[in-house]
Formats: sequence, structure tokens, C-alpha cells
Amino acid sequence: MDMEWEDGIKFQVRENRAELVCGVFAIGISVFTFIMWMFHPSGEGGGVLLYLPLLCMIAAGVLFLVIYFHRRLIVDDMNICYVNWIGKRKEFTLDEIGFCKIGGRGANNMIVLYDLLGEKLCKLGIDVRGFEELHQYLVDNQVRVEWNKSRMSSESALLIDTLQQESAVCEEEIRKCSEKFYEEIERIFREWEKRNKKFDVQWEIGFVEYTLEDMEKKCRFRDRTSSIGENLKTLPLSYECLLEAYLKCGEEYIVGRKGEEINVILPYLVRSKSYRIGEGTRIRKVDEQGMKEWLEMRLEGLAKELPRHRYHTETFTIQHSLRKTAGLAESIRDIH
Repeated sequence: MDMEWEDGIKFQVRENRAELVCGVFAIGISVFTFIMWMFHPSGEGGGVLLYLPLLCMIAAGVLFLVIYFHRRLIVDDMNICYVNWIGKRKEFTLDEIGFCKIGGRGANNMIVLYDLLGEKLCKLGIDVRGFEELHQYLVDNQVRVEWNKSRMSSESALLIDTLQQESAVCEEEIRKCSEKFYEEIERIFREWEKRNKKFDVQWEIGFVEYTLEDMEKKCRFRDRTSSIGENLKTLPLSYECLLEAYLKCGEEYIVGRKGEEINVILPYLVRSKSYRIGEGTRIRKVDEQGMKEWLEMRLEGLAKELPRHRYHTETFTIQHSLRKTAGLAESIRDIH
């Protein structure tokens, strides 16, 4: 079943529920401690030594609750309203945002929006609810987003850059783009096989197209089924294309100790709600160059991991087809 998105861009970025839990817990444990002392006083305990810590815990609990219920970022198309922890509102527009920093010196867990002059507009925790929507909203509207990568692995840092440099494509472009990308990706896998002949393994690779319902099934990738046929006439509203690779030895697949297949899954295309003003949906294509660089790093890491673990082979059937191309059927594309 296809997804439907409401017109316009409206969402809120709210504090994580951990703030609520911490607040309730601090107040609850303080009240419980005081009641227990009332019913079971012990000697000369109490006074300042009891009340001061309890008051501090209650104050901290109240602060957590105030932050949870007050601090938020409200986005309504181009209009943005930030409400700080004491309920003070600050309104600005998308055009006033110069750039965004995620993490950074002295603020490793913060998202900070700056105006065109570099002045701070607002600050939120990185674990807020709605972070993904906010990030996509900024990227779709071409606001520069700077990540603090000092604590990330080079592989994770490259993956973030690759996903942020996505581009929009139309349905008719997918087949041509995917054919070219497949050739380049296949070359990387085959070169890896040549460099690692000692393992006597090969990669089975191909594109797989899924709907959102397909992706929501909780199962191993090899058991996931696709409801999108080969002769695709039109792209579903909920659409995701992955390039999947499975490691084989002869006709059998290589699996780990728990029976999990050794695979590499590359996101390639996804059709989703657009957060760009005036655009309903968007077909997003990852930055191909960045993805190729990430794949090379991933494969080199895998070459080092293989001798360190115990693997065995199994015979099973992958429940979806791996294809050399994706998108609309050739005849349909030619009509357009």
C-alpha cells in the first residue's frame, strides 16, 4: 500500500522522553524517601542533612519536566518557532538560517542553528525526537550542515557526507543511472576478489527494489521479499532501491556462527516526502562517488575481519531477485 503525505511541511522537534523519565524518577524517589522517613524516623536523622538533598533532587526533577514540556522547535513551512526551557519564544524563517552545526567543541551533544551573520539562533540536544526530520528539512532546503566528526570512525564520517550530498532524480533517469552505477560497483567487487584470491570467495550482487511494506518486515535480508516486479510501469509512492551483495564460495553462501549471511547493503534510491518548500515528494539518489569510496573502505575492513572469525557455508535461496538495473521498464522509459 502506498504512503500518503499531507500537503505542506509541519513538524515539531521535541525533547527526548528521557527528560520526562528523569524528572518523574527524581521527584518520585524524593517523595518516597521523605514519606519513609516520616513513618520510620531514625534517631536524630533529618534536618538540613535530609531536606537539602531532597530539595535539590526535587528541583532537578522539576527542571527536567519543565525542559521536557517547554523546549521545542516548531516548523511550519518556512516559518520556525523556537521555545526555550522557560517558555520564551523566538521566531525566524528558513531564509534566516545560515548554517547548522551538529556537535562541536564543548557541545558534542547539541544541534545549533546560526543565522546568516553567524549568530546563534537556537540550540537543541542531538537526541531530540524529530532530529531526522529536522536534518532532512535543512538538507532538502540546501542549508549547510556541519557535523563534528572528531569522535567518528572514518567510515562513519564518509557515510554521513555521502548521504548529505544526495541528489534528486526523476523516474525516467533511474534506469540509465543504475546501469552505470552497477558497472562501477561491480568493478570494485571484482577487484577485491582478485586481491583476496586466498579466500576463494565471490560476490553475488544486484539491485533490489522494495516498497515501504517490504522494508518493514523483520527478517534477514536474504528472506525479505519484494512486491515490485521486473517490468515496472510506474514508481510506487513508497519506494526504496538497494544494491545488495552476498558473499559466496562456489554455489554456497558464507554465513557467520549464528547463521547470518555475510552481505553488504548499499542504499541507492528512496522516494520519500520532500522537505523542500513547494515540493511534494522526491526521489533521492545517494552521492555515487562517496558511496563507492565507502564501499572500498567497507570491503578492506571485511578482508581483515574474515580470517579472525569462524565462518561456514550454507545452501539457501535469496527470496528476491538481484538485478543489474532498476527503475522503469525500458519500453516504458522510451515512451517518456
